This record gives sequence, structure tokens and C-alpha cells, in this order.
Amino acid sequence: MEGTPKKAEKHICLTNRRPLGISCDPESEIIAALADPDVLTMVRGLAKEEIGAPFTDGAFGMDEKRVSDAVRKMKAAGLICSHKKDDRHFYYLNRSRIRFLADSLSELAKEPAETSE
Repeated sequence: MEGTPKKAEKHICLTNRRPLGISCDPESEIIAALADPDVLTMVRGLAKEEIGAPFTDGAFGMDEKRVSDAVRKMKAAGLICSHKKDDRHFYYLNRSRIRFLADSLSELAKEPAETSE
């Protein structure tokens, strides 16, 4: 119907939800997820484009099962977010989680401060 406002998209962040959303070791969770070659393939692909569910045709050269398994692992590590448009979910990379890991690794790579004697 003309003049009917279009329903807004719903954003769903799929970070790992423990009590209060706090993880005791987020870097470890992210690194463990990225150790899976399928998750890494998904991260590389999602850095370029979002994908829509269902994954019946697969994505990024992987079949439906591999994509679904990788999405599940990415959800647990907080590496993926989604938004809903109409009746479909669209998944995209949680770039803030990637930046968090990059910042953490950058901090570890710094030389120790010289001590004054």
C-alpha cells in the first residue's frame, strides 16, 4: 500500500552473551575461532560483503553446512552480527571485535618502556 511506512530493519548483534556480556578472555575466544580455516574464510569474505540466510547455496566457496558451522563459531566469539530485513537475516563482520583483537595484539607488540636508573 502506498503511504504505508516501511518496517524498519532490525539489527541483531551476535556477540557471545555471558552474564552481562562479559568474557573473561575475549582475545582467546577470537583467536580460537580464527584458527578454524572456514571461520577465516568467512571473515575474509564478510570483510567485503554481507551474506543472507539461508545459506542453501553456501558462501565464499563453502557449502551450506560449512558456512552454518562457521557462523555458529563466529557467533560464539562475537565476530559476526546480523540485521533482519523483511523475513531474511543478513550477516556481516563485527568489525569492532576485529579492531579489539588488533588493538590487543598491537599493545602486546610494543617494546617495554625503558626504566630510568
